[in-house]
Amino acid sequence: MEFMDISRCGVEQNTGVVLDFMQLRRLPKVEVSMDLEFIDTVENKRRLSETLAQGSAVINLSKVNLHARQGNLDEFPRRILFEMTSVCNVLCRMCPRNHLLRPAMHMPKKDYIRILKEIGEVGVEGLWLYHLGESLMHPDFREIVNEVGRIDNFGYVWMSTNGHLMNESNCHFILDSCIDYINYSMHGVSEFAHRSVIPQGNFAKVMANFETLMELKKKSSGRLPYIHLQIIEQETTKHEVTPFIKKFFPTVDVVSINMLEYVNLPENSFGYTQRERRPRGHCKRIQGGDCFICSNGAVTLCDAAYNCEEKYVGPLYLGNIHEDSLYDIWNGDRRKKLLDIEREGLLTSIPLCSTCTDYDF
Repeated sequence: MEFMDISRCGVEQNTGVVLDFMQLRRLPKVEVSMDLEFIDTVENKRRLSETLAQGSAVINLSKVNLHARQGNLDEFPRRILFEMTSVCNVLCRMCPRNHLLRPAMHMPKKDYIRILKEIGEVGVEGLWLYHLGESLMHPDFREIVNEVGRIDNFGYVWMSTNGHLMNESNCHFILDSCIDYINYSMHGVSEFAHRSVIPQGNFAKVMANFETLMELKKKSSGRLPYIHLQIIEQETTKHEVTPFIKKFFPTVDVVSINMLEYVNLPENSFGYTQRERRPRGHCKRIQGGDCFICSNGAVTLCDAAYNCEEKYVGPLYLGNIHEDSLYDIWNGDRRKKLLDIEREGLLTSIPLCSTCTDYDF
């Protein structure tokens, strides 16, 4: 769930307060563009009025891409999560990397750029420069980002970071780059909460780097990149979610609250709250045109298939960009068969789908 200062919707004076997170979850979804601008419709004005009537200082927002790709949407992905690396400098307790069976590795720069060029020839609505791993760990991070900027046909470009490597030099580079969104994981307002998620983490460093980023952005001339500050609600951090929103909503563009209960892990190793696993016959993610490319080159349609290789994810594996073009993989027999399985409501025959927790995505 995502929240934003209500004053950004044209409200002249924000006299509201930050409601408790459980109250915020029940607010109507107010639609904004990908550039975080209020969408001026009768229904959206009603939602905004309802939010104001409840005295909230923030909106419960829903982003709408007003420049969605047109034409034949089936022959190429709409959005691509393209993993630079599955290597990370920390290990969050709830991260799927705790269950990673494929090798942790950087995708070679030449292969990453080759696929970027192929994607750029068609164009997509969004490009995420990560899946698992910390993209700043890739030795060619800057060269790859510069190439993304040169090609410039990717819609909105996202990066994600745990903040430990966001030194002043990296902040300057990213603020001057083609990146539109930074997803910055903070995990709490206290060292206790942060360490409960990242035992080897350095909360003081992450906070100092965040403050440097915000100060440099304030001095820059542009609005971009938009800063998403993230916390994942779980047993050891849920008491800090409301204080987290209160502290950061005036500073960042969006405060993002992710729900651990939706994370599709093979087991709940740490006793954190997760939703009941339900078999599912149909899947909006498979229908929606998302594509995941892992650092080993494997391609899949679902982030729960993070182990990517066929021996681990079965029919969710579509192919490998080291063997075929992304276009051929996307239009190949494996994806066609998976789409047929989904249309027939038979996804429960796939082990990962039969135990999914993200069933109402």
